[in-house]
Amino acid sequence: MKVVTAVVNNPIFIELQYYTLKKYMKCNYEFIVFNDAKDFPDYSNGNNPRIKLDIINMCKKLNIPCINIPNNHHKNKTAAAFRTADSINFILEFQKKYPDKYLLLDSDMFLIDNFDLSDYENYECAIVLQSRNIQGFKIDYFWNGLYYFDFTKMQNLDILNWNCLPGCDVGGMTFKWLHNKTKNIPNTDEIRNTDNIFHNDGIYYIKHLWSETWDETEMPENIKNNEKLEAFIKEDPRNKNGKFYCEIYDNKFLHYRAGGNWEKRDFKIQQMLTLKLRESLL
Repeated sequence: MKVVTAVVNNPIFIELQYYTLKKYMKCNYEFIVFNDAKDFPDYSNGNNPRIKLDIINMCKKLNIPCINIPNNHHKNKTAAAFRTADSINFILEFQKKYPDKYLLLDSDMFLIDNFDLSDYENYECAIVLQSRNIQGFKIDYFWNGLYYFDFTKMQNLDILNWNCLPGCDVGGMTFKWLHNKTKNIPNTDEIRNTDNIFHNDGIYYIKHLWSETWDETEMPENIKNNEKLEAFIKEDPRNKNGKFYCEIYDNKFLHYRAGGNWEKRDFKIQQMLTLKLRESLL
């Protein structure tokens, strides 16, 4: 299996993923970094074009394959959704060229509990389901931040792409593949964080606690048993009205969220929070 990620601005995220994968991944895997940092001053890198080289150097230090994503055209395409879709499509073409089992992690997505390939390998894919109501029609599609694709099993890859769709965000166009594959699509609220396992037609639906929708009453036990990580989640200055900003998927993945700085927050705050996250994970 190959574990892949696209890093935009934070070499420390690579380090955190590298060591948390080593700690919790209970199967053989190859970790590959796709370098999506800009080599020009940009809001995504805090106007520091050197970050692209810093990512390359971090990968060299940890002996991780690093593939640069062509992105000079992003100078004139500043919308985060367009940039992300463009880069994830680049990774998709790589995956099609080199068929394998792939686990894609957002650059700020980290394992926090044991993961074995058996969790997902009985399925063609494992996805985080998103839904939108557009002019009275329910559109179901994939989230780009976490997925498992088995390219040795999946069919109709010619209609699979991560482009946006009006009214949806990145991955809106994956609805074509999903709706062609199955009509038995659950409601996203059903998948939230129950003991039930939602799957059908070769698709596993990943459970989720989405940003600003959950609080201490839904804190998973494995996080309660991790004092440092629990403190980071509770003390995150991005929390609002008692709801947590970080996200949890399948009780195994922590999503720091907005690590690519699409929210255009103060870059120094992002760096400070990254260091606190590092302390909680390593």
